[in-house]
Amino acid sequence: MEDTKIIELFFSRSEEGLAEVERKYGALCGRIAYGILSNREDAEECVSSSYIKLWNAIPPKRPESLCGYLCRIVRNTALNAYDAVRRRSAHEQAEELSELFSDKETVEQRYDSGRISALINEFLGSCKRKNRIVFTARYFYNMSVNDIADNTGMSVSAVKSSLLRSRKALKSFLEEKGVEV
Repeated sequence: MEDTKIIELFFSRSEEGLAEVERKYGALCGRIAYGILSNREDAEECVSSSYIKLWNAIPPKRPESLCGYLCRIVRNTALNAYDAVRRRSAHEQAEELSELFSDKETVEQRYDSGRISALINEFLGSCKRKNRIVFTARYFYNMSVNDIADNTGMSVSAVKSSLLRSRKALKSFLEEKGVEV
């Protein structure tokens, strides 16, 4: 079906318009969302949300290019979902590291300190290679525990154990270096 006819279905509030959009552009929308999110379930949810946004936008909008308009909606929805996941992950990581510092200063403020940064680098240099990879993947590259497990061939519980042991070792290391934790 031509895009102009699909848009007319939207203007007449016919749900057949959504079915036609899914048939014609569903695979393209899925590829766009998956390319940003790298997770099939999240991509499917993103595409579904995008269809709702399209439904709510037409009418009153009458896009010149239905495909371009829909792809922009999918892209923006996927980018917003990606940002939300990153923010949630960064918050979880800050919470995990916050147990190392006892004062009211935030983890981010303490990390920004050149001395703490240098000490963490020194600590990581003394770690076994696999523990260093797991630690940096989690706390520097913001990777999820599941992604780290997939990339390293470790189990999720082994990754969690490695992170816990590394945090405890880092705490001891920092205390030895005179950092109040």
